[in-house]
Amino acid sequence: QGSCEHSPGGAMFAAMARRAWGGSEPQDEERLVMLKTKLAEVEKSLGERAEEVDEETFGTNGPTASGPSDRCVVRFPGDRAEILVIVGTSQHIEVPGLVERISAIVDSAYTSVGKHKRVNRYDAIDRLQMGDAGPRANRVLHLAYLGKELVGCASSTFSPGWTPQGCGHWGLLAVDPAHQGAGVATALVLAAERRLAMVSESIQIEYQYTEGEEFSRRLLTWYEGKLGFDGGPRPTRAGQCSFRHCMKEIPQDVQRRGERRRLQEIQSWLAGQVAEVEGSLSAVGKSSTSSTTTSSSPAGLGPGGGDDDDDEDDDEDEDSSD
Repeated sequence: QGSCEHSPGGAMFAAMARRAWGGSEPQDEERLVMLKTKLAEVEKSLGERAEEVDEETFGTNGPTASGPSDRCVVRFPGDRAEILVIVGTSQHIEVPGLVERISAIVDSAYTSVGKHKRVNRYDAIDRLQMGDAGPRANRVLHLAYLGKELVGCASSTFSPGWTPQGCGHWGLLAVDPAHQGAGVATALVLAAERRLAMVSESIQIEYQYTEGEEFSRRLLTWYEGKLGFDGGPRPTRAGQCSFRHCMKEIPQDVQRRGERRRLQEIQSWLAGQVAEVEGSLSAVGKSSTSSTTTSSSPAGLGPGGGDDDDDEDDDEDEDSSD
């Protein structure tokens, strides 16, 4: 589920990639032309859309979320500290203690309410690596920071495989118990739903509900009250349990802003790919020029000479690459 290749909302990007590369890796020159063509198409589509303030507000006079999907800033009214929600990547695996911190947050958050949920080291690493796909990613792990401290996480998925077409999903919502009540969960939901709005028409969540249980009542009040999800009729007999599948539609104006933001992120990704290929071609050109100069010099002529030395250098480069 790491790529949006199978995501209904990601079909445009996947189709673009297939048309650009035709299922095989083209030569750099050909790939550069295709990338520039697609970049021009995206820029044209962006130019046809009206610009507007790309910001979402939670409730009336509530917190606001802004920024790209991989770096969402959530600001609260008053003097409450803002929360930064980023998308995790394999780069975060190298941050000392971060993988363990993710596991600890999930463990403590669920244990504190009598639930069992674990994310071991390998699961955390797998979830972080999914973010490497950038705008092509299907599922990602959102990381919430208060200042420099990681205080919560959540996942969002364009197409998890069990929701209706065009319906995204978020889950694994976990906040360090020491920081609950600071708006961290709200920030994570805002960031996740802001990302899903780029390709989805609706959102689904699930949770276990037990009639008469205090924690279940709190979840019901938040999910199906404040967050606006609808899970249908609920149990009425004390102690009766149900696994609630809750849905909500994404407003048209939020979808519109999301679609424009996705185009901007694809534009940025394509521009980066163009720069990368151009840099590769430039390096090859310089290398070719350097080789031509060397081989035409007196030191490179004669039997044996420079050709044998070049072969040895190539072997060393291959060994160091491995």
